Amino acid sequence: MMKLNQRELTLIIAGVLMLFIGKFADSSVNGFAASDATALTEAIGRLERIPATIGNWESTSSTLSEREIEVAGIEGYVRREYRNPKTGYTVSLTVLVGHSGPMSVHPPTACFEGVGYTLIAGPTPTNVRHNKLTSQFNKSSFRQGNEAIPEIVRVFWGWGYDGSWASPANPRFTFRGQSFLYKIYVTDRWLEDTGRTALPQIENFLEEALPTIYTALK
Repeated sequence: MMKLNQRELTLIIAGVLMLFIGKFADSSVNGFAASDATALTEAIGRLERIPATIGNWESTSSTLSEREIEVAGIEGYVRREYRNPKTGYTVSLTVLVGHSGPMSVHPPTACFEGVGYTLIAGPTPTNVRHNKLTSQFNKSSFRQGNEAIPEIVRVFWGWGYDGSWASPANPRFTFRGQSFLYKIYVTDRWLEDTGRTALPQIENFLEEALPTIYTALK
């Protein structure tokens, strides 16, 4: 058996220590366990509690592509378009859940611009009160196309794990150690035309829907 000298032994020990240090540093950001399977499974199940009808808002469901699910590390989701027949307002709601690492990345400022939208405003932190709580979302607006009257898409988004929402500057660090993480997107659309401004569609929806979503996910 080959005998190691002191220098070689020291280098091996140092290498092993570096591996442990690297693993510890990664775990301190992303959690010491890749995921708590039970907690994640329960979090996925809670998505089903979000009702298809919220107040006067009625919805239709749609699906994500397998590619979107794979790239974003999505373990469960709800995607619906809600319409309020009394006001005519329409919004799209997407709530994703998965491991905290993948869920804390891929903001819409990157995703929308990657498919041809132009960022024209934001991100701007926006507070919404519900259930005596305050949730904070990022808000951005995007323009699509170069038509004479282009479509404007507004997006509100945030992260959370207990039914309330936050929009930290570094969600990967803020939510480190969580066994799962929800991400919410709410979007609306309007035509950019002279004399026409954005309707408060998302704001009205969030004020009514957030208490229900909070109860479903907490």
